Amino acid sequence: MAPDLPEKLLGIDIDPVEDQRRRSQSDSDESEAHVRVVLFGVGEHRLAVPVDDVISITDVPDDLTWVPRTPDAIDGVTDLRGEVTAVLDPTGYFPVAEDRTGREQLLVFDSSDDEQSAALRVDDVLTVEAVPESNVLESVDDADDPLSGEALEHPLVTALVERTRQTRRSPDAVPSTATVSGAIDGSELADEVAEDVQVVEFVPLVDIDGMLAASSHRVSSR
Repeated sequence: MAPDLPEKLLGIDIDPVEDQRRRSQSDSDESEAHVRVVLFGVGEHRLAVPVDDVISITDVPDDLTWVPRTPDAIDGVTDLRGEVTAVLDPTGYFPVAEDRTGREQLLVFDSSDDEQSAALRVDDVLTVEAVPESNVLESVDDADDPLSGEALEHPLVTALVERTRQTRRSPDAVPSTATVSGAIDGSELADEVAEDVQVVEFVPLVDIDGMLAASSHRVSSR
């Protein structure tokens, strides 16, 4: 299994206030086991994989080599720490409608001695997070968001990670000036009304073993 990688080794900055909030929350949940996941972006998608499946996170190398007659899911191969590593493109399994932007990185997966190394090319790595086991949902009730239930039907999604995050409410969503007493103009209204809000989201947890099997990632650079 992969080592328990601390966030600082993954190149992810941790906000001290946010880290303290997480520690306080973790202290209050000591009785419940937690699952650590890496959250990342692919196009418009937010996805997650277990930390135990990842041995490192690195920038996409310049020497990525395309290999003829490889499956469409293989972007190419590269040399990582002396090993020929197949680089997978997740958009074949999670199609995107938006342009891919961000700092592209590779999630390098743990592999046994008799398997070829593989890495997933992602737009950006968002965070490493510990979530309570009760927030890792392998099924959803009818009362839950229907989109969440549909996500579980994907053959490479094993569960949904329920998490709460802070976001800034868009000024476009505020009422018109006519409905707010004392407002002078739109910019003042936006400053007055815009606020941080909590958003509950369900992030698909990707089956890495299934993706590697589906991609037939055993390829050679020769």
